[in-house]
Amino acid sequence: MKIAIFSDTFPPEINGVANFVKFSAQSLAKKGHEVQVFTVSKFSEKKLNKNYPKNLFVNTLPSLPALVYPDIRFTVPAVLTLSKLKKFNPDIIHSHTPFALGWEAVMDAKILKKPLVGTHHTFYDQYLKHLKVDFESTRKFTWKYTVSFYNFCNLVTTPSQSLAKEMAKNGLLKPAFVLPNFVDTKLFSPPSSKEKVEFKKFFKVSGTTIVYMGRLSYEKSVDRAIKSFALAQKVIPDISLLIIGDGPKKNSLEDLVNQLEIQNKVVFTGFQRGESLVNALRAGDIYFTASETETFCISALEAMAVGLPVVAVDKGGLGEIVQDKKNGLLASENGINQMAQNLLTFLRNQKMLTEYGERSREYSLEYSKEKVTKKLEEIYEKAIL
Repeated sequence: MKIAIFSDTFPPEINGVANFVKFSAQSLAKKGHEVQVFTVSKFSEKKLNKNYPKNLFVNTLPSLPALVYPDIRFTVPAVLTLSKLKKFNPDIIHSHTPFALGWEAVMDAKILKKPLVGTHHTFYDQYLKHLKVDFESTRKFTWKYTVSFYNFCNLVTTPSQSLAKEMAKNGLLKPAFVLPNFVDTKLFSPPSSKEKVEFKKFFKVSGTTIVYMGRLSYEKSVDRAIKSFALAQKVIPDISLLIIGDGPKKNSLEDLVNQLEIQNKVVFTGFQRGESLVNALRAGDIYFTASETETFCISALEAMAVGLPVVAVDKGGLGEIVQDKKNGLLASENGINQMAQNLLTFLRNQKMLTEYGERSREYSLEYSKEKVTKKLEEIYEKAIL
């Protein structure tokens, strides 16, 4: 099968959509499909394609850095990909974003008469408050714009049932399928007891270690996670917080840690990749996020694969991968006291911590690359028929 993938974000940019696009392209290529990705990047095509096989190629379009997030780039849809796409002659086109590259995919699919699959990854309306434009009119416009884009597709996928339902509620007319994010369960795997001790030493944490992994940005509510940790740490002093990631809120979060006088208990690692990222998670004992904007949360899934129980808010897609009182504790709302109590529940019960961690690993196997890639192939076959 020849597959053309369009996305406004791609590694080395770090976010869930970029990672999913890369890993799905690699998995499809590994199974023998011919894959071409069309994206924007500050890096050259030569650098991006350095380690990819011959049947996977990343094409880049001219772009400029965005104003809100300088590390994110944008372009203008002008059918710049059409000549390359004609030569490639794909069996299917797949768009992962409803922005410039998405509209490029829509135009190409229409001109070349190719089936178009669209994946919607995010509750965009939940980001409006962080841009200070969270009004009923802007929420309606956001959903109207999003759904109008995906109604140009032959079929649509979302990472969670909650997002699929919300799209239907807001006017999606095309068939929708849940295609979860996947995790490399071979790379992300639990450490031995001896290894965990070594990883704790390397990342300079001690005692029971609580881990957050993801962007340090407004929508992730990392400040609330830090405040919840601080409350728990007053009750049980011998605990640490390991924050894996980077972003525009890093400096203010470091200031918050200093204000709460817990700087000797909190470690910021910055961005981590590959084995280093896995080992940072392996240094932890509990995965913790206070985010309410997760459609699926690949970070939580990777932590589960490493064998960590989860403390989170029961919003969006988190409740679809974390089973409350089985492999995690889900707060009904983003309340600092409630989340701190959930942390303390684990901290006071080592047996529970171990059992929930084992279940996390077991549940994560349902999201292996092999299983999710097979589902993606089946969706493509439906679209082509």
